[in-house]
Parts: sequence; C-alpha cells; structure tokens
Amino acid sequence: MKNIVISFFLAFVAMSANAQFLFRISGNQLQEPSYILGTIHTLPGSLLDSIPEYLEAETKCRQLFAEYDVSSQQAMTKVQEVGLQAITLPDDKTIFDVMDKEQIDLLDTRFKEVFHVSITDSLMKSVWKYQPLVLTTSFNLLLTVQEMQKHPEISMSNTPIDLVCINRAKERGMAFGQLDEIQPEDSLKKMRDTMNEKIDDQIDSLMNYLQDFEHRKQMVANEIEVMAMSEKCWKEADYDNYASLPKMVTEVNKQPAVFKQRNEKWLPKLQAAMSEAPTMFVFGAGHLIGEYGVLQLLRQAGYDVRPCLTPQKSGLSK
Repeated sequence: MKNIVISFFLAFVAMSANAQFLFRISGNQLQEPSYILGTIHTLPGSLLDSIPEYLEAETKCRQLFAEYDVSSQQAMTKVQEVGLQAITLPDDKTIFDVMDKEQIDLLDTRFKEVFHVSITDSLMKSVWKYQPLVLTTSFNLLLTVQEMQKHPEISMSNTPIDLVCINRAKERGMAFGQLDEIQPEDSLKKMRDTMNEKIDDQIDSLMNYLQDFEHRKQMVANEIEVMAMSEKCWKEADYDNYASLPKMVTEVNKQPAVFKQRNEKWLPKLQAAMSEAPTMFVFGAGHLIGEYGVLQLLRQAGYDVRPCLTPQKSGLSK
C-alpha cells in the first residue's frame, strides 16, 4: 500500500510540477491576467499535456505571442530564399578568389577533419560560393550535432513545444503575434550588401575559428551541457535551480543582444498586448532569468508576476 501511495504521489508531482515555468501576470490596471510559459525549445510539445495549469490558462487567453511564427512555412521559406542570396559571394566569386593558399589549406584540413571530405572536391562545388561566415556557421552546426549525439537525454523528437503552443492557439482561433520581427526582404538584402563589404573580416573570423578549433569545440560542448541541464530542470519543474545555473547565467550575460536587448525590446509589446486582451506569451526560459530578464522587467514596470504553481502542489500547505 505504501508503494502505491508513493507511486501516486510521484505521478501527481510529475503531472503538475512543470507549472513552475508558467507565470501569471496581473496588476498594473490589467482587467484580466496574462501568462508566460518559459520553454526549452528542444522539448517536445507532448509535454504540454503534463501541465494542466497551462491548459487552463490557455482557455482564459484570447491571443498568443511567441518569439516568431515558426509555424509559417511560407514566411520561413521566403526568408531562407532571400537569406541564401545574402550569404553568397558577389560577382560570381568563390572562396578560392577571396582566400589565399595558406588559408585554403587550413580550411581544407578542418574540412577533412569534420566533414571527411576535401573542400577542393567537386562535390563541394556549391559550398565554394558561400561567404566565409557561412563556413564558420557550418562548422559550428556540425560540431553541435556531434556533441548532441553524446546526450541522448536531450529531446530532439516530436514537434517542438513552442510550435505546438502556436498551432493550438491558431486551432482555437486565438489572435497571434510575434515578439520578434522576421526580417523583410529589403533588410536581408541590406545584410547581404553589408556582408559583401566585410569579406576580409569574415575571413579573419573564420581563420581565428579554425586556428582555435579545440577551444571552439569545447565551447560547443559547454553549450550543449547547458541545454541538457536546462531540459533536466524543466522536466523536474525546478525553475529556481534553472535560473541560478552558473552556466545558464553566464550564457545569458555574455549574449546581451540575444537576451537583454531583446527582452527590453519585447517589454512594450508585452504591455500593449496585455492591455488589449488576456495573452499567453511563449518564449525561451532563458529570457525569464536575471536582472534584465522579462520577469524582473515586468515587476519593475509595476506588474505582479507569480508562478502558477498552487500552494498544495508546491508542498507549501499541509
């Protein structure tokens, strides 16, 4: 009997505890509360079924805002098409036109090490037209994939949780908004022109990356470790530990453009949306934490922001 009770208790905690990453926003003249769900982007959307508080809050909201609309295949395809134009070298040049022999030799050495093929191989002909920045990104991407294979506990199957939240909202007829703006075509063309003016800088960056390769690999390993720890905290409903993970805090602090600046840019959008209607905000949990995290920014703006975990479920009541 004791084992049955313990098993039931553990199942109950697993079912409800993830609400610690769900926050209720009220006060500051809001007529109805809004909500924030902090996500780990790699987690599967099937986990939403384990958060009854989210399902309940969702029914109270009339709109949902995410970082951007990852469900819009047409928009993403357009960005990819224009982006491809932006990352190719100008005037039909190839990397052999903009890099000297010593640089190509180093690139070839790393290419063989990581991709197991020579950069000079005709199979790589399509790569020759990419700007150096793309090569740097490609190395980093493959190193990331290789490192993630060492962490089978990281969820990379099923539909990501952010996308499921968006799809559910659209199916319910909720209005949808983006906190980030997908760059329009003219912005991407401007980016292409800017990149073309800085080919030498891109080459320098690529060479630094390849010369410092072992350190870069370790940096990727550290990032994946942060991802693994973040998922573990989310699944165990341990927001407090997540928010104080040294490596997570370091990641947030060293990338102000990714976190601090975006959070500050999002704040007016959050306020405007909440003043219009009860809103569910869904974005990466990394944006919640720290001095410049969204939770702190909202509190400084006069809102009451609290986790949606009830005292009974948090073990605070008898």
